[in-house]
Amino acid sequence: MNRIDTERMRLREFAEFVDAGRVVPSAGMDDAVLGAVAKDLRPAPWRVFSKLTLIGVATGSTTLAVCPQFGLGSGSHNAFLHEIHAATSPALFYLLCGMLFVTLGAILSGCWLTRNEINAVGRAVNRYFAAYCILAYVTLVTLGPEIFAASSLTWIVGALLSNVVCYGSVVRLRHAWGTR
Repeated sequence: MNRIDTERMRLREFAEFVDAGRVVPSAGMDDAVLGAVAKDLRPAPWRVFSKLTLIGVATGSTTLAVCPQFGLGSGSHNAFLHEIHAATSPALFYLLCGMLFVTLGAILSGCWLTRNEINAVGRAVNRYFAAYCILAYVTLVTLGPEIFAASSLTWIVGALLSNVVCYGSVVRLRHAWGTR
């Protein structure tokens, strides 16, 4: 079939469509379409927070596989990291570790959420990040035997700071660039 025949066939199908009688959808179909549109425009916050948690856990686990934070990583005795730890104060070291642990997850969260999902959680995302950081810290302290809990509390501050700054920056950049 050549291009002219294809165009004629499309034109004929369009003419048949225009001449066809009007079809009114059922009330059930109207409700289903309106419900689907509403669901897409206003996703449930619990779904968005679940998506954020999944991203955070996946990226945090990846970070732990590489970095010896809390004695859980595969390179648990990295000489370079031990030198950094020895050269900095414990508060600064754990602040930086907390920032490192969540940065990738915060950036990916800002990228992967749709604009409607971002709007659905709004500013409540900062409270979520605070709760996530505290729960991650408690989990890591429980799982990691090589930690001094009191001196590492700044880990929470670093993790929260990184989550808020990185996620917020990506969301603002997406808004400025006009991406969804």
